[in-house]
Amino acid sequence: MKLTRIILKVIKYLFIAALIVFLALIIIVASSYKELKAAGENGLAGKVLLEEAATAIQNSNWDLALKSSDEAEVKINTALKNLNTIKNQPAFNKIPLLKNQVNDLEYLLKTADILSRSLSRAVPIAQKFNRLYSGKAGYNFSNLAPSEKADFFRLIYESEPELSGLQANLELAILNINRIHKIGVLWPVYNQISDIKQQLEQASNLISQATPILKVLPILAGYPSESNFLLIMHNNDELRPSGGFIGVFGLLKSLNGEIVSLKTYDSYHLDMPAVGIWKMIPPAQINKYMKVENWYLRDANWSPDWPTSAQKIEEIFVGESAAIGTTTPQLAGVIGITPKFVSDLLRLVGDITVRGETYTPENLQTLLQYNVEVAYKEQDISSWDRKQVINELLEELKTRLFALETKKLTSLLSVFASNAREKDIQIYFNNSNWQSLTAGLKADGSLKKTDKDYLMIVDANLGAFKSDSVVKKGIEYNLRTNKDKQAIGNLKLTYRHEGGFDWRTTRYRSYTRVYVPRGSKLISIKAFDKANMDEDSISAYDDTGLDKTVFGFFFSVEPGTSGGINLEYTLPTNISQSLNNKNYQLLVQKQAGRRTESFKAIIEGESYIQNFNEDIIISSPQP
Repeated sequence: MKLTRIILKVIKYLFIAALIVFLALIIIVASSYKELKAAGENGLAGKVLLEEAATAIQNSNWDLALKSSDEAEVKINTALKNLNTIKNQPAFNKIPLLKNQVNDLEYLLKTADILSRSLSRAVPIAQKFNRLYSGKAGYNFSNLAPSEKADFFRLIYESEPELSGLQANLELAILNINRIHKIGVLWPVYNQISDIKQQLEQASNLISQATPILKVLPILAGYPSESNFLLIMHNNDELRPSGGFIGVFGLLKSLNGEIVSLKTYDSYHLDMPAVGIWKMIPPAQINKYMKVENWYLRDANWSPDWPTSAQKIEEIFVGESAAIGTTTPQLAGVIGITPKFVSDLLRLVGDITVRGETYTPENLQTLLQYNVEVAYKEQDISSWDRKQVINELLEELKTRLFALETKKLTSLLSVFASNAREKDIQIYFNNSNWQSLTAGLKADGSLKKTDKDYLMIVDANLGAFKSDSVVKKGIEYNLRTNKDKQAIGNLKLTYRHEGGFDWRTTRYRSYTRVYVPRGSKLISIKAFDKANMDEDSISAYDDTGLDKTVFGFFFSVEPGTSGGINLEYTLPTNISQSLNNKNYQLLVQKQAGRRTESFKAIIEGESYIQNFNEDIIISSPQP
């Protein structure tokens, strides 16, 4: 009983103490009521003005948008001053409960302040672009006069610093929102704050994607001076190291946003006249398995590293042209694209009908191949002119792209960004300053240097027609440590041939290279199931330029069968250490144009199954 009375007395005193604290907090807050009320009123007024500015932008009422965003900034800054007065009071500095609530309010107001300043900077830029299109029927680029097109790219060129500042502001706003406590004074509106955060993240991601493109766009568009590009069309149904067989190339000239000329050519129109005149020793594998004694444009993309291949492509193009007496323009760079990039553009502009045939995103590659490989004979078209249809298709595509309404430009940027990430468009500039921009765009197509684990599988279809279209490929990478705690990699490459013997497909023949961390050592390599490997083709060497060790081999798989190659190798000491220290990371780079049906990594027994449309990073253990 005595113990019970003691407990009740303690509870009584605790209750009294809590009541005193609660009353003290009420008194403290009440003493700051005037400033709190002013902060709230000014903050709400700023919110209303921001919403008014956003509505005005949607309605292209630029004067009202700028006026409202400027007034919002004033109101929000006043609210921050009100709040700062409260923060300077000792109680709000020393009592954590009160301090946290005021800080949360400050984070929210600072976010609003950032948004108001961002709008004030963005509205004049949007207004300038709008003036270019004002009164233009259909609101599209093709309706602009040549001088207005130059103004368009000048604005892009000059607006880049503002966009970078806007990106930084959005990231700072997101950082402030992340600091707000869920349980606190803002709890009743926390869901709305979360929605704002999601919208800011979407806007930040959009600018993040768009900014690198906008940096490169004036160069591609020939602003402020004319640009000439060698366009390489990779056919990834006949896969080659940097994208696909070069059956077609083109020359693109641009000036102030105008494509002055775009014409494509059959690569054999350059290679065949150069036979016996042009001399360059090809890679040994091309010589052995293709029976080719000279290195021609069609085979020039032998490196999976796009800058390396692009330089070789340009060298051979200029060299062959000179050999046959053809002049070439001063090239700004080399652009490589796969049919997927063109298909995605068709998806944006709609199907295109050429010579009575309708090309869709789904049938573009197969229909085009059929028409230039088979149907031209039935249409009484000479073999020399069989690929002329590509020029007609691209001309119509160009016309439609330039006629896109402005509201679809963001979709065009998204197509460009996704194809760059997936290496369906790769850009190389001869100007080193320009080339540095392509990395931010993820369109450089380069093999990355890293001190982490690394893997890249590079197939080169040598004489297998278009069989890559029907071969399903899988990759499984199993990493473990042995009793000496050394990292051992086991790589299983599978190939399932679902085609036959016809004009388009035959047995699959590939010289395949596996790029791994420099210093790795091959333990074993063998074919399994129905795959046939040329034992004499097996090699292991260091590619010092790319800072990788390479395992190479030639194999074949018959139609209707499955098979593959299994490799085992040791990895360098630093990879073993990272695996043992639980800070392991793997970078897997995608070969341009390669379709991989399945990818799986097993790191010390832990499985990671990933889509392999673009480069991926795997960390183990997972964060």
